[in-house]
Amino acid sequence: MATPTPSPTLISSLPDLLVFISSIPPSGTLYLDLEGKSLSRNGTLSLITVLIHPTRVTSLTDVQTLGNSAFTTSSANGKTLKAILEDPHIPKCLWDVRNDADALWAHYQVRLRGVTDIQLLENASRAGDKTYVRGLDACVEKDLRLKFMEVHRWIKTKKEVKALMPNDIFTRRPLDAKTMQYCVNDVVHLPALHNIYAKRIDSQWMKKAMDESARRVVDACGPLYEPQSETKKLGPWGSGLDKKLLTMDEWLDKWEEDRIDAMQQDIFEYGNYDDSEDYPINSKDAAWDDTFDSCWEK
Repeated sequence: MATPTPSPTLISSLPDLLVFISSIPPSGTLYLDLEGKSLSRNGTLSLITVLIHPTRVTSLTDVQTLGNSAFTTSSANGKTLKAILEDPHIPKCLWDVRNDADALWAHYQVRLRGVTDIQLLENASRAGDKTYVRGLDACVEKDLRLKFMEVHRWIKTKKEVKALMPNDIFTRRPLDAKTMQYCVNDVVHLPALHNIYAKRIDSQWMKKAMDESARRVVDACGPLYEPQSETKKLGPWGSGLDKKLLTMDEWLDKWEEDRIDAMQQDIFEYGNYDDSEDYPINSKDAAWDDTFDSCWEK
């Protein structure tokens, strides 16, 4: 299913910030992603991308430019971005909340609440082995049934911007269009993935995922959190295989998942935890991409 790509609004002034804060409906769900250099307590926080569901209005808040005022400036009704992010009654959904929560707390003393970690929903919804969590890239390809060209362009933008991350791409001003598109790409498919995984699990596993989402935030804001720990690739429930014996339908689903995972690793060289990996582009890859796009667009 194709997902319309929203055009983002860049918020880099206080008047724009006030308009944005006032536009957030009390009944809306916020899909978030943060960007920065080594995003965590050990790095920087440059941008916050917010997709408001169901309107799909998407904004990029330039934290690098606005600084602490991005979180403390009050709208006419007294709301601040900090208050919204800390309000447990306003749902926020992220893919792997840990380093995002760490950066918000370490640099701006913002404690996320009301969080659903969609990565955990995916892990909880699997019929088979839950040992490792999956990255957003693999799940966009595997679970959304997007058209080939939509996936190709999404992956291409990911690769190109990730290749520029060593050059502090998120600190450059003005932001270029490709960087902004990268930020949008990280939230545009989250509502659909959220819906898919939520339908797969029962109330017991949903509670486990929500409890673990809250625990991830607490751990990420704690003094012992290690943003680059290798253990982050592990799911919270071990293999999960002691949950119950698989039905035939669940076994077939697991077989199909394993087959697709193996195929993706062969084609795209993805591992189990690709959310923080870089995808360097060599000259052969770049030439293939350009040739492919030029042929398709004729």
